[in-house]
Amino acid sequence: MRSMLSFRTSFVIAAAVTGAALVPCAAAQGAVTTLATERAPTRVAAWEGTVMWSRLDPATGHYALLRSVGGGAPTPVAVAQRAGGPFDIDLGTDRQGLTAAVYTRDGDIYRLSISTGIEKKLDRLSSPSIAERDPTIHRGYIAFIRRSGSFDALRIGVTTGSSDGSRLIVKKPSILSAELGNRHVSYVELLPRVGFGSRQVHVRNLASGRDAVVYKATSGGANAARALKASYVAEPEAFVWARSNAGSGRGNRIVRYALRGSKLTYAQGSPLYVSTAWAGATLGVASASTLAGDETPGACSDTGHNYCLVQLSGPPSFTLGP
Repeated sequence: MRSMLSFRTSFVIAAAVTGAALVPCAAAQGAVTTLATERAPTRVAAWEGTVMWSRLDPATGHYALLRSVGGGAPTPVAVAQRAGGPFDIDLGTDRQGLTAAVYTRDGDIYRLSISTGIEKKLDRLSSPSIAERDPTIHRGYIAFIRRSGSFDALRIGVTTGSSDGSRLIVKKPSILSAELGNRHVSYVELLPRVGFGSRQVHVRNLASGRDAVVYKATSGGANAARALKASYVAEPEAFVWARSNAGSGRGNRIVRYALRGSKLTYAQGSPLYVSTAWAGATLGVASASTLAGDETPGACSDTGHNYCLVQLSGPPSFTLGP
């Protein structure tokens, strides 16, 4: 199996040979808005025009939260910094339908009200002995991933007074991310022993338990294919994610899966994406990018150019083939 270093080298060489500029491709052939240039890889979250991401603080070595509303300039969010990597943040809604964020710090789950700025540790969901990661919120429900033995357990719960914690949704050897919708949850499963590695996007009905693999990204040859975390779209209902393909540079797409009709459509993506989120019909896709989609510390800079960008695509055009 080829290493990620060789994939990254192949990507850079291929781009140099073809003369392609190593800049993120827009999901739409229109104006791209750059919200920030960062000194370290980060992740983005978005909901209805609000975009949030992390910024490395060189003084502490920890990460601070930033927010942009409506494509505006980023402003700091007054919560404690996170150690060990960027915030595993997700944006959605609370029980009142207001925008809320969830993330982990030191293995515990926190919820942040975007309107009030009040942060709360969710003791009903956070295990005292096992770390949680990659939470997602919608309508007050919160799903998250907890490692249990040799499996990742995707669990869901609420934090009301009558709540008795969380319940298991699904258990797999490796779950990379999850995203809640009204009636469904989408999650990305890693299958490391399939060819050069495969990522499968599942959509699961929370009521019936019906679970379908709706998309596969399989690596092989000169390509390191990835399916990134999905993002929920409320109207019309869909999940949207990026498929990045470092190596040949082909097949980079923003993928939209419509829940009604189970239809896949595609817009232009980028091999540099490491994280994407749906920011709304006007702002399009919020993305965090690095050199060849690599999240290692040295992935921001090459030959004097910084590739760690947080951007908005503008309205995507879902008219491409797979």
